[in-house]
Amino acid sequence: MPLLDSVPITSCRECVVQLTLPLALFLMLAELTAGGMATVAYLRLTGGLTHGFLKFVTVTYAILGILAFLVIVAGPPGLHDQLLSVNQPAASALVFLQGVLVVALIAHTVVIWRRDASPLSWALTLFASVLLLAGIAAALWPLAGSLLNGAAIALVVVLSATVLGAATTGMLLGHWYLVTPALSNRPLLRAIGVLLVSLVLQAVLFPLTLRGLAHGSGSLTHPLTLSPVLSVLWALGAVFLPLVAAGLAWPTCRLRSFMSTTGLLYLAMIAILPGQLLGQLLFFVAASA
Repeated sequence: MPLLDSVPITSCRECVVQLTLPLALFLMLAELTAGGMATVAYLRLTGGLTHGFLKFVTVTYAILGILAFLVIVAGPPGLHDQLLSVNQPAASALVFLQGVLVVALIAHTVVIWRRDASPLSWALTLFASVLLLAGIAAALWPLAGSLLNGAAIALVVVLSATVLGAATTGMLLGHWYLVTPALSNRPLLRAIGVLLVSLVLQAVLFPLTLRGLAHGSGSLTHPLTLSPVLSVLWALGAVFLPLVAAGLAWPTCRLRSFMSTTGLLYLAMIAILPGQLLGQLLFFVAASA
């Protein structure tokens, strides 16, 4: 790593955090957008969402997709080749893939505001989302220490998108219940269920993935000790706090106490957003160690 040869090891980790922050922010926003649209599609397929909510949520994710595109254009991940041994062609393609998703989201929004979106519109948007997540996994694949850990990295990308998408969609849907409280609580329960399951799976798989990185020692605890502050904050923001909040939101939603449920999901999302961002930074620190 020529950029870091003259920097003490403690400062190196700080440099990695600072220099990869734009990339981590893009990954969080991209996964949130892709995972959010996938969650909305799942809830729509299982029934219970109103057309008004679909119009509202598609606009929201289109805006987040545009924001992610602006972040990746301002700081493309290809600039981090001195810090991370990423797949450069795949990393460079992320700008294009995010642009494709933005176009699909805008077109989907136009269609759904004129009428209920066609299956083709949903399929194209979901296809663009899957392509983006696949591009992210491909870009990070060289950081894996084995084929199995490469698959684990891909699964972590999917779980991160699921966590972010379910938390954000659940929070937005909870607010919609405050406007139309007569709606069935089943879609919101499904969103909370997806969030709880994905949080647990991510909490188990993420440390195992860090252990298997190409430069890792094979120890489960060593990657977490590289930056204890990041590790503790990740555990709080991406595991414990959202699990408690989402766990409490489940019974309140069953009781149709939607104001309490929405507040708890709002707290979960507030914790998850920085928690997932810190998790990305912790991943980069472990990958560059």
